Amino acid sequence: MKKNILILIFIFLFINFFNIKVKALSNDIYILNNNNIQNVPRTFLSFYENSNYNISLNDLINAEWDNELKTNQSFYNGYWVKLRIMNKSKDTDLGIHHHWNFEKKIIFKNSLGVINFPYLNSQSEEYTYRDDNRIWYNYRVQMPINEITEVYSYFRSKPLDKMNARKNGLDKISIGAWGDIEFREFFRASQYIISTPVYFLFGMYFLLFFLVTKENTYLSISLVLIALFAQGLAFSSSSFFGFRFNYLYGPMGFSAVSAIIINFFRNLLNLSYNYPRIDSLLLWFSRFYILLIFVYFYDSLFYPDSEIYKDLVKYPRSIFGVGTVPIFLSFIPVFIASLISIIISLILWNRGDKSSKYLFITFLIPFAGALIYFFVDALISRTTSIQEPNFRLSIILKSLPAFFSLFMPVTLGLALAQRLNDFKKEVLDKQIELNDKLESTVQQRTLELSNANQLITQSVNSASIIQNAILPEVDCNFYGFNEFEYIWEPRDIVGGDFYWIDKYDDWTSFVVADCTGHGIPGAFMTLISSTLLDRVKSMDDLSQPDLILNQLDKLLENKLKLKENKSLEFGMDIGICSFSSKKKLLRFSGAKMNLYKIVGNNLNEFKGDKISIGYTEKSHPIEFTNHETDLSENTNFYIFSDGITDQVGGSKNLMYGKKRLLKHINHSNTIKNVFENITKDFSDYEKHNKRRDDLSLFGFSIA
Repeated sequence: MKKNILILIFIFLFINFFNIKVKALSNDIYILNNNNIQNVPRTFLSFYENSNYNISLNDLINAEWDNELKTNQSFYNGYWVKLRIMNKSKDTDLGIHHHWNFEKKIIFKNSLGVINFPYLNSQSEEYTYRDDNRIWYNYRVQMPINEITEVYSYFRSKPLDKMNARKNGLDKISIGAWGDIEFREFFRASQYIISTPVYFLFGMYFLLFFLVTKENTYLSISLVLIALFAQGLAFSSSSFFGFRFNYLYGPMGFSAVSAIIINFFRNLLNLSYNYPRIDSLLLWFSRFYILLIFVYFYDSLFYPDSEIYKDLVKYPRSIFGVGTVPIFLSFIPVFIASLISIIISLILWNRGDKSSKYLFITFLIPFAGALIYFFVDALISRTTSIQEPNFRLSIILKSLPAFFSLFMPVTLGLALAQRLNDFKKEVLDKQIELNDKLESTVQQRTLELSNANQLITQSVNSASIIQNAILPEVDCNFYGFNEFEYIWEPRDIVGGDFYWIDKYDDWTSFVVADCTGHGIPGAFMTLISSTLLDRVKSMDDLSQPDLILNQLDKLLENKLKLKENKSLEFGMDIGICSFSSKKKLLRFSGAKMNLYKIVGNNLNEFKGDKISIGYTEKSHPIEFTNHETDLSENTNFYIFSDGITDQVGGSKNLMYGKKRLLKHINHSNTIKNVFENITKDFSDYEKHNKRRDDLSLFGFSIA
């Protein structure tokens, strides 16, 4: 009985041992039944650790291989992987795809011989993106049908890429038709070539919008797109040119983009107004990512020389990713913020906000793209092989998220354009409402102003009557004029120009003055000045115009209290003619006003002193120049203010000028003709131009 039991136990152990050997033998060779790209299960891989890339093929053949890595430290130190493939497909032109490698040494051995590809490091000067039998780290190999091809592939991640330093990460191997591998790499490269410039151009486009409008939303969009451009540039540079970056820059960039995106959500959805509590939550999310930028920057300072990035036994890889704050955990806040933004944009859209329709589509694009990607990836992962008609379709489907993202700037632009249109409509509606109110208010105010203006006009007209009343009536016979003509036209109803005349004994004193300003201020100055001249008359001597000017300046200074009120700027330009018909003598003194004498065709100018009456406090007496001239026959005199010479008009819109005025004075026979010519010429010259000042022009001859 015992003997039978021992025999049964022996048979059982033999059968199990035989099965193990059969499985080991069957698992040792990977059977390639078709040329579709397929992931090689890890059970078909053998591993040889503690070896460098420059080991010989004989040493690899004779080495002791293990079914699995004994230590994760080999991802950093380097190790060889052996794969034996039996080609049962109908294709000999096949390719080996490596997942995410930056250095590689690979050897193929079959009946065609040994193909020993040289060691390739992306950081070396010899690196090229592709050659005849290689694209990046995908290698082309000829595998005879129904034969075994041995593949020896060297793996190492140095400097360490802790994201991929894992089983089925760094050493994930796919095999299939070389044409399909070429197609996949071509499609991947096309994504970078197409999307990267698009992100850059749209980023610059929205940046220009920001510079013009100063709207922060455009700046946020621009920064996000430029960040996507930088990411595409970094990934494509790694493949095409072999550049290796501090891989912690990726989490830093992600944190910066996340902070920008979250603030963009807050501004675009106006959360501070619509949902203040959610806005507060997203604000803290944004601050969290700003803090992460500095955390990841601190981490990056220790890469790649710190022990953390060299010793995978002491510091094993975390399933949540790299960094003080694991990168996969840092996805959570921006994921929540994105979900919130989708929901809120949908709610606002249902409430009638047209721009939220485009925002909803914009926020939904990356989620829809991610769902498509993971669905296709899960479908592929269920089998090690993909049917030929579906492979290239799967590559296209998995690339859709990248191409969908190109529509995001467009939908964002549409959202902002719609928001701008809504804002314009809202502003226009409010403007119409305000215009209606304003029109009603304006009508009321216009009526009130019209009544007030009527009262003011009546008052000014009354002032004009008073001003005209103080202007003297010139009796030529009494004052000794042979001929007397004048133009006196205030710019407004009342003006600042005036004239004054009086006689004592045989001397007549005639005054022309241009007071400060015009209108009502000028009119008040004329009243004051005329009153002061009446006081000057009490000197009982009108024969000395220089003394009259000195006395007038003294009286005006006291009246305006210029000593106390130094900021006042009131005064006048004035000319005084004192003449005696009996003595055939005329004396003239002027303060910035001149007298012109015409005898035949000869024109003489008597210049006044370059000092005005009033304005500032002065020391008295002031010595004014006293011009004397004989009164011969056919002598005419002219005196005028600058209101005529400074008037703008003509075809070139220039001032009338003293030269033009004196030309009329010098080329007319009589004073009456002079005034007729000047009146007509001045009216034609002025035309529709606004009158600049009061007009005063006087011409006379003495009997």
